[in-house]
Amino acid sequence: MPYRILLIGLTMVVLSGCSSSAPGLPEFKHQTLYDELQECATQFLYLDGEWLEDFDDGAFYGPAFYAQAGETQDNQTYRDLGKQAADRNRGVFQGADLLNGDVNLIVMAALGMIEYMAATLDLTALADMDLLIDDLIDLVEMFGWYVPPEAVPGYAMETYGPTAINGLMVLLPLQRCFLLEGGERDRLIEFSEKVVEQINANSWNGNGSYYEFSDGLIRPGLFLYPNVTMTILNARLFQLTQKKSYKDRALAIYQGMQPLKVTEASGLTAPGRYRSPYSAEHMGAQTDNYSTLSSQNYLMLTLMLLYQLTEDPAFLLEIDPILDFIDQNLQGGSCLTDIHMFECDPVCSATEACLKDNCYADECHCGVLHHWMDERLALPEDPEFFCSGCNLQLLYIMWYRQNNLAIPGTG
Repeated sequence: MPYRILLIGLTMVVLSGCSSSAPGLPEFKHQTLYDELQECATQFLYLDGEWLEDFDDGAFYGPAFYAQAGETQDNQTYRDLGKQAADRNRGVFQGADLLNGDVNLIVMAALGMIEYMAATLDLTALADMDLLIDDLIDLVEMFGWYVPPEAVPGYAMETYGPTAINGLMVLLPLQRCFLLEGGERDRLIEFSEKVVEQINANSWNGNGSYYEFSDGLIRPGLFLYPNVTMTILNARLFQLTQKKSYKDRALAIYQGMQPLKVTEASGLTAPGRYRSPYSAEHMGAQTDNYSTLSSQNYLMLTLMLLYQLTEDPAFLLEIDPILDFIDQNLQGGSCLTDIHMFECDPVCSATEACLKDNCYADECHCGVLHHWMDERLALPEDPEFFCSGCNLQLLYIMWYRQNNLAIPGTG
């Protein structure tokens, strides 16, 4: 039976580096949101290291948050949760078939494991991780350093696009280099540079201002996900190689994303957030006034990386209105039966929810909902309503903003 996480009191992977905040940082203004969301997370449906309402983001950000916060908040329950999630993740990627398996889940699980290993120094799964990365390199090389969408079809490729998914696969070896000792560092960086070069050739917009969703022919135009992904990759490559071209590209992408930013002049709710056109049509949006929690999360990770590259506090200050938007506009209640992504056979009863092929008794909890659309909060009848993995990601971001923004190297 699933069990609820019991917490003792209240207490990046995309970024990690040093273990304390740098002096002189702008004040963190969202402690109440951070505390309240930790309480909400105790009610997310959880079983044997897996969050079942998570869209697979929990595989990354569950161990990332609980392992890191377990150390800084000296919370043994958090440490235990981080280990349970990491153990489950190892089972996901150990001997995984990248060509025929769920690539998004496999890579998310591996990224979560890297974060866990960096936080705890428990390297038990490192050999399995390195084998997975070897397999990943072999697979991507087979396709000419860029995996086409038809090779790994599915929800993630269709929703986030080939640019973002190829970028996600490159993030794995880069995180291995940046966060953990040993390994074939030069080989992993060389691989990553080859893939980024191919992404540049396929997807960098002809106007030189942003990355396309794919090749400019499939869903042309400016999307948030491919561009935050490529900002993260270029920033990480700069940190690992000190090649100025990567830093310059990261900053250029940030400028290219600005048309997605909601401005005061628009008259819309919550200026400072960014529009998220990747799933607006799927969700039924009637206007471009559509922002998802997940995309705002990745944007905030990007802004923290840009701060680390430049030491410009303006990037951190830009996070505040995004967190204000989340705090003031996206919080709400969710029930398990509000999630419509799965179909069980046999069909669940009217008082049960189908999650990942199993039926569970319906229960409700607080949290941050999936999106803001057409000047309203997400509704249960929308195709997507709540994502526990995105909430865990938000906890990790707020933990990081408070604990881990010392500059590991800027150049």
